[in-house]
Amino acid sequence: MKNKKIAFLTANLGDFDKFIENEEQTVPHDFYRFTDSNFKPRHCSMTPRLQARIPKMTGLQMKPGYDAYIWLDSSCILAREDSIEWLLEQCGDKDMLVFKHPNRNSIKEEADYLKHRISKNCPYIVPRYKNERLNEQMDAIEKDGYVDDHLFASTCIVYKNNERVSNMMKDWWYHTSVYHSIDQLSFPYVIWKNKCTFNVIEESYTKTPYLEYIRNKK
Repeated sequence: MKNKKIAFLTANLGDFDKFIENEEQTVPHDFYRFTDSNFKPRHCSMTPRLQARIPKMTGLQMKPGYDAYIWLDSSCILAREDSIEWLLEQCGDKDMLVFKHPNRNSIKEEADYLKHRISKNCPYIVPRYKNERLNEQMDAIEKDGYVDDHLFASTCIVYKNNERVSNMMKDWWYHTSVYHSIDQLSFPYVIWKNKCTFNVIEESYTKTPYLEYIRNKK
């Protein structure tokens, strides 16, 4: 990706995560952080969690003209000066770079896990996911013939600017807005549906030295 235009995007709406700066990067890039001050809350129409999916899934439209995009949830920061360089290298010539989900291996496993936690009245899960339409989304995926054998962590994504990725992101937003805001549940499916090529990092995003998980940091 030498001499290519790189956009690095993140969002922290509703001040959900504390503000910690990323490490300065060796690779030139434009940095966009969406907050309540520059991406005004839409409390009458959506939660901050759902609104944050807009820049996550429409970066190609909101910040057009880049060759590659890096999305990082506000739960993490770039921990090394060569983090962007490393992520781009791992992506290589594929459409996308994704991280394997650290705990589960399929969409069904994740959906079953969430439904179990909801049944146990988990205080973290219930307020966010109680009324989500998990079963309807699973039915739609199964009818399309998708083989459910992947689950990715959508915390950090690298993606290229091309038609396959653009169509994939639009499908991702469709599933996230129509069925539920749990974006990793439709992520492998929409990648498959749009025939996007991808590399997978098997190591958990919480373990790699290039990222730092800050959500629980004091």
